Amino acid sequence: MRLRPSIFASTLLAAIVAVALPGCASTSIATAEQAPGADVRTYATFAFFEPLAMERDGYGTMAGERARAVLRREMESRGYRLDPENPALRINVIAAARDSEGGPTFSLGLGVGVGVGGGLGVGIPLGGSGSRERSRLPGAIAIDVVDTGAKRVVWTGGVAVPRVGRDGEAEAFEVALRRVMAALPSRSSTP
Repeated sequence: MRLRPSIFASTLLAAIVAVALPGCASTSIATAEQAPGADVRTYATFAFFEPLAMERDGYGTMAGERARAVLRREMESRGYRLDPENPALRINVIAAARDSEGGPTFSLGLGVGVGVGGGLGVGIPLGGSGSRERSRLPGAIAIDVVDTGAKRVVWTGGVAVPRVGRDGEAEAFEVALRRVMAALPSRSSTP
């Protein structure tokens, strides 16, 4: 019977995909974009929106405070200065909830058909931990840097936040924030 090698190859491919893809899911690519005609490097001061978009019901949260601390360090390391009274830029953090808490984020189906009466199918759920424990970690974050005077976004960036265990949520959130901010240009020395 000649079809056995292709069934073996399909099963092997499914096993490789099952092992390789979950590791890739934890290294999301951060994206960033500067508004046409804007040059973020020319602004000197910044502050934060109060409350941040990721905070609900008008009160601060631990995640919001963590975001402010990380973003303040990132902005100051690039030459921007915090000025809550008269900022040239305001920073906002938008968080998107996870699509399905605890379940797979997507699934992959693989199949092989054999003539008229046979077939092989393999379904592999990827990306989820299977746990039903609700995470407070967002599925993705976006950071908007807004020109206070013009009231328009001059720079924006975002990244998906990888799933981690409860003990690693704070660190994963901070790493995601730093990954987005890595694309923000340092302030130029001339205004």
